Amino acid sequence: MENSAATLSQVKVFGKPNAIELSAILDVTQEIEPPVHLQLSVKRCNLQKEACETYEHISMEDICSKIESNPILHKYMDIFTPALSCPLKKGRYVADKSELKLQMLEMFPIENAFWQMEFRFLNKHNQTMQCDFVEIAVTDKQ
Repeated sequence: MENSAATLSQVKVFGKPNAIELSAILDVTQEIEPPVHLQLSVKRCNLQKEACETYEHISMEDICSKIESNPILHKYMDIFTPALSCPLKKGRYVADKSELKLQMLEMFPIENAFWQMEFRFLNKHNQTMQCDFVEIAVTDKQ
């Protein structure tokens, strides 16, 4: 995406029991002022990616206010050094083998599926500032 306000790169994710280990670099090229809106589209596919269905579409207005009022979401921002903040300041943020506990996902049927997620961050003018596409295979194999 051209002229994005932020770029996520060198992403490495490793599965662990009840957690994932994440390494990534987030380069923010311009300060991102609230309100920032998030659109999340999630598709669930079989492990062969032959059949996919829309699992969820979430649209969140002003995610900064939601993060500030939710200690669980706020905790995920602390995996980067320096910690992410709202508004997001210009600079480089690094996650180095940061562990994310996944207990909150235990209530969802996520095993034995291939997940496709698109995160789209929009500014107050509804212009896309950053778009991330994530694919994850989740199996119950040890």
